Amino acid sequence: MKSLINICLAIILGVMGVMPTVAQTNGVKKKLAVYATGEDVDNKVKKVFRSKLSTAIVSSGQYALVETGPEFLAMLEKEMDRQTSGEVRTSQIAALGQKYGVKIVVVADISDFDEELFVVARSINLETGLVENTIDESGPSEGLPNIENLAKKVATALMGLSRSSGSRYSSSSGGGNVESFTVNGVTFEMVRVDGGSFMMGSYSGANDEQPVHSETVSTFYIGKTEVTQALWAAVMGNNPSYFRGETRPVEQVSWYDCQEFVERLSRLTGRIFRLPTEAEWEFAARGGTRSRGYTYSGSDDVYRVAWYAENSGATTHPVAQKLDNELGLYDMSGNVWEWTSDNYSSNYNSPRNSSNRVARGGSWGNSAPGCRVASRYFNSPGNRDADVGLRLAL
Repeated sequence: MKSLINICLAIILGVMGVMPTVAQTNGVKKKLAVYATGEDVDNKVKKVFRSKLSTAIVSSGQYALVETGPEFLAMLEKEMDRQTSGEVRTSQIAALGQKYGVKIVVVADISDFDEELFVVARSINLETGLVENTIDESGPSEGLPNIENLAKKVATALMGLSRSSGSRYSSSSGGGNVESFTVNGVTFEMVRVDGGSFMMGSYSGANDEQPVHSETVSTFYIGKTEVTQALWAAVMGNNPSYFRGETRPVEQVSWYDCQEFVERLSRLTGRIFRLPTEAEWEFAARGGTRSRGYTYSGSDDVYRVAWYAENSGATTHPVAQKLDNELGLYDMSGNVWEWTSDNYSSNYNSPRNSSNRVARGGSWGNSAPGCRVASRYFNSPGNRDADVGLRLAL
């Protein structure tokens, strides 16, 4: 088994505010730049992958390849580090794009596991700093044909070169399946989580996180992000949130409010939406069958994945601004607590006979320990607080 390798691939397109799936504006090809880096990776592999990825994208006739120098790469890496930690300002990202004539960057991670390459790539708008598209591809790691095929798969999925209408891709979704729904003009995505077993709880956390025990969950779908205010308003016709913003998570919703929301959403879509169980929530937050054992959802560095007390400014933030986890799920640590369907128990050996309901994930007002994947919180099902929202399950 080879050690985990982080590779960043930057693909930069030259028209502001245009999604990667749109090829040209006024007949002008988009400018494209590709680079590959990685520790302990054979330079030949990196060069081949970069070459084949560039060729696959350019051969569509929609893009023009542009070479960039070391100054650009250094600035890009610096700004990306800041962006993922939540420190970079929109103005800084926009200035970088203006200087080099590009507006969208794609960052990909590749790991080599048991002779299999796994690539997770995301496109980020340099003007807004928001993730616009993510994909997950994998293939055999040995041999030039396999590397070339993987590069073509990444190019096709990421750039939409042969994507069917309405199809969407998401990072590491335990099978790559994402379902997209649109309700009254608002679109949201549900990520497939393949079923499996895991050790639920924590040896070092609060008493209600113990005993650590084995749980098995069946395959289900969970929201790629927390339910936004835009989606809540589209379904319910109101916005109860204290911190207003269409792309921010809805809050000040009780558990009972959430039950009414999922019932209405189910009627509108013809699918049975619900809140996740506590076990489903923790399994997804840990990364499902692709879990790397992180303390927080997607990282051991809370700053990279969560809006919490030390970086939130005492407010919620638009969803999907931090790094996602192994399944392509955002904000499962921090931003707002998320209601689950389960009643609370004082520990995992106690019966769930409390009238209180469990919420998970921590919020903008919690310290780092409260944002751990094992952290639990309970609240009266009728309470409405500015740090509690929800995430859908299906």
